[in-house]
Amino acid sequence: MGRILLLCSMTVAWSAQAAVPLQFCYEDKELAPYYYGNSAEVRQQNPGATIEHVQQLVAAVPALELKLIRLPWKRCLASLATGDVDAVVGSYSTERAEFAVFPYRDGQPDPTRAFNLHHTCLVSRQDAPWQWTGEGFSGIDQLVVARPLGYAPLKSKFPQKFTMHYTSSSDMDLDLLEKGRINAITRLCQIGDLKVSPAQISLRGLKILYPPLYDSRGYLIFSQKFYKQHQKLAELLWQQQTQNKGTEIYRRYLEE
Repeated sequence: MGRILLLCSMTVAWSAQAAVPLQFCYEDKELAPYYYGNSAEVRQQNPGATIEHVQQLVAAVPALELKLIRLPWKRCLASLATGDVDAVVGSYSTERAEFAVFPYRDGQPDPTRAFNLHHTCLVSRQDAPWQWTGEGFSGIDQLVVARPLGYAPLKSKFPQKFTMHYTSSSDMDLDLLEKGRINAITRLCQIGDLKVSPAQISLRGLKILYPPLYDSRGYLIFSQKFYKQHQKLAELLWQQQTQNKGTEIYRRYLEE
């Protein structure tokens, strides 16, 4: 309770000062439901669930002024390393930890202060002749899975193998699956403990296969430069994420 009161008092004190700009970088290619639009333009309407979540977090800190920047993802990371941008949202890796700052607890990334926890499922046609058990798949020796360019390849822990088919958009993935040209696609299917069903899946007569294939935890990651100069503000944003995971925002985008 003492820590929360301290953070609140800091927010009040900062609100009387000029706002500190927070340059947040995100990919210039659409990655639904996280980001929308395929350009450097920052969309004013329906920018994506991740962007609305970041906007909500920063709006609660009057001492900060959010500035959104869209670049190719590798340039976002390179700019974070040089301090030319201040923050991104991404998963933890030891490589990124060398040039950026994550919220830690006992020497490890702190899951309570993660930006989100998302689970990804396989999606198939209703008439698929193969089955997913959570420990592998039966009725097929090799599963052809379509994913948009930029997604990491799926790594099989099972005797059966995944074959990746990369496309230019998530809509193309859906088209290929609906026409039976591939076996499966992947989609966000669970946020924390809440199962979600993207509207496009049911509208096309497809089905989500549980249990999830994998989960990923995203973090609000700061540049070393920003964290050194504004450590208290960074900590304040991380602290907010113990309560605000943006669940309703993501669900709204998925169910539209």
